[in-house]
Amino acid sequence: MRNAFTLLLFAGAAFFAAETKAQNFEDPGAYMQHISTQHSNISKRFLSYNSAASHGKRAKKVEKLREQLLDEVQEARMNISGMPKFKGDAAYRDSSVSFMKFYYNILNDDYSKIVNMEEIAEQSYDEMEAYLMLQEQVDKKMEEANERMHMAQKLFASQNNINLVTSKDEMSDKMKTVGDVNAHYHQVYLAFFKPYLQSQTLAKSIQKGNVSGIEQDKNALQKYAQEALAKLETIKPYEGDAALKGACKQLMQFYIKQSTDYLKPVTDFLLVQERFETIKKDFEKKSDHDQKEVDAYNKAVNDINASSGKYNQANKDMFEKGKENIDNWNKAVAGFFDEHMPR
Repeated sequence: MRNAFTLLLFAGAAFFAAETKAQNFEDPGAYMQHISTQHSNISKRFLSYNSAASHGKRAKKVEKLREQLLDEVQEARMNISGMPKFKGDAAYRDSSVSFMKFYYNILNDDYSKIVNMEEIAEQSYDEMEAYLMLQEQVDKKMEEANERMHMAQKLFASQNNINLVTSKDEMSDKMKTVGDVNAHYHQVYLAFFKPYLQSQTLAKSIQKGNVSGIEQDKNALQKYAQEALAKLETIKPYEGDAALKGACKQLMQFYIKQSTDYLKPVTDFLLVQERFETIKKDFEKKSDHDQKEVDAYNKAVNDINASSGKYNQANKDMFEKGKENIDNWNKAVAGFFDEHMPR
């Protein structure tokens, strides 16, 4: 499962019309460039971290990267806070320090919750929905903080006659792409997840030979799969790429076929088996049997043998087709992130 944590950072790689000199904090352009460089470096490091989280590694697997990023955010915060006021005005510097502190707290607190929720989220649809919602809430908080930082930059520039040249910012574009890619994946994943969980519940009922449980579970699976197909129809392909949706749709169609076709030989066998056990028990109670009893017993044996063959074939087909469709889904997920997630 992939649930990449998304943050949008203020990349801050602004372009200045004025000439700058390294560490010359009397010059407003150099002052601003020093702060922008700190933000840009952190953005690049976070992009590397997010790429690792998105390309097949679980949140706990990238904990070391997060810890390193926390150290780097703290270092950037200290670098900025150590700068002097600019001509007695500390507003821009302090806004940048507050942004780094806010970002540190997001990584340290909010994302810790996300990591801790990961395994629990896989156990129920409601928990998974809450897990993804938390990620989106964190994204929103970072977007708002990013906008405040951007306004502080513009204010400093206007107050110090710095001409900010509007230019396409590659890092900002990549950060936005990270958010867009994950948002699309979350939509499709939630369509996938509820029927997938139900299929696992159904598999347990089949293992136990619970006929009533199978009937309930297969009806729920069919219902959830149909709902997922309807939901998928409302989700637009990501930049024309419908492969992820297509793999999910194919899996849902298999679940429907499983609940309507593949399971009939399974429940038939379990019912025949139940009848056979009753006949066998009654047959073995007596030492002498008339021909009618022998014929009935032999018929029951033939029935269960025939039903057993169909049962085994149905289980084989369900396993192979199920594995094929899950493999296709996993490949589609990997392909989607490989194609669209910035590295």
